[in-house]
Amino acid sequence: MTGSHPPAPRRVLLTRLSAIGDCILTIPLAVELKRLWPDCHLTWAVSCAASQLLETHPSIDTLLTFDKSWLRKPADFAEIRRDLRSREFDLALDPQGLSKSALLGWLSGAPIRVGFDYSHGREVAPLVATRRIKRTLRHKVDTYRQLLSPWTKIAEGQGQFQMPKYEEAANSADRILTKLGLSAPAIEGWFAINPGAGWPTRIWPVQRHGILAREIFREYGIRSLIFWAGESELLMANVIAEESRGAAVVAPATSLQELVELTRRASLLVTCDTGPLHIASAVGTPTVSLHGVTWADETGPYAIPNVAIQSPLVPHPKKLVRRGVNSAMHAIEVDEVIHGVSSLLASQRAQRRLAA
Repeated sequence: MTGSHPPAPRRVLLTRLSAIGDCILTIPLAVELKRLWPDCHLTWAVSCAASQLLETHPSIDTLLTFDKSWLRKPADFAEIRRDLRSREFDLALDPQGLSKSALLGWLSGAPIRVGFDYSHGREVAPLVATRRIKRTLRHKVDTYRQLLSPWTKIAEGQGQFQMPKYEEAANSADRILTKLGLSAPAIEGWFAINPGAGWPTRIWPVQRHGILAREIFREYGIRSLIFWAGESELLMANVIAEESRGAAVVAPATSLQELVELTRRASLLVTCDTGPLHIASAVGTPTVSLHGVTWADETGPYAIPNVAIQSPLVPHPKKLVRRGVNSAMHAIEVDEVIHGVSSLLASQRAQRRLAA
């Protein structure tokens, strides 16, 4: 392919299969694509629970759900190929940059397949792409948006999520808050705590979350709501609630859409680098984010008021990032996080005074 601009596509396949947080960080790519080509039909291939958030997004026309282990089932390849080719894609975008995502684009028969070179792509993904993009922007949102750079200039920090309101989940969120006594009118409202993460090396000690909740309540009179997903995180949430001495309450089990709507209603969210952090970016909720083995400027808050706390310890070598010793997160002190929450609350108060 020459350096000239490729033609505007009619039917686009976007292969971002997983995980929930990464799918959320990819949404601005879909939004920008539809801004660039309003009449094109965008199909998103997904293989995780993020489908609950993508299915009603205004920028996505069709959602295709794949088994997360589809690549290990060669008997299904012919059927997948027939289905994808029947949709007549003329462009495939691969923000994930792995074999399992890139090969779906290849099976689709799309004549133009845009992915990353080895600056971001891995495995066979760069070899499958017909046009390879060199990653030059730091944050993952902007990195994914770079796949459109053959057609348009990408402005750093300008990605938009345009998350829809989930009406049924919004009503459910309001009922949850009423039941927990967090819906009464208050100047400061309440703040959310999300202690869990997919990697053990991303988790901040749960007792410190409890101390944080207790100290913020003592100083500001603001209670907190603890998010969780799965039995292990529920145990963590209960420990935090006990340590908080009544300052924090445990949320009930929620769907992803309910989590979005609860996050939308929070004054701020305290969390590590995980899916709820990216949900907060998507709905504009301020965050205090804690980063140990990941970098805040790469996968941290995006275009929202935030305090990003980077551990003083250098992230582990790549092979230990997921399962190494959790020393980086332990190096983040409670006082740092209390100061971050206080800073955001002070900023919100100042904004209210100006608006009064």
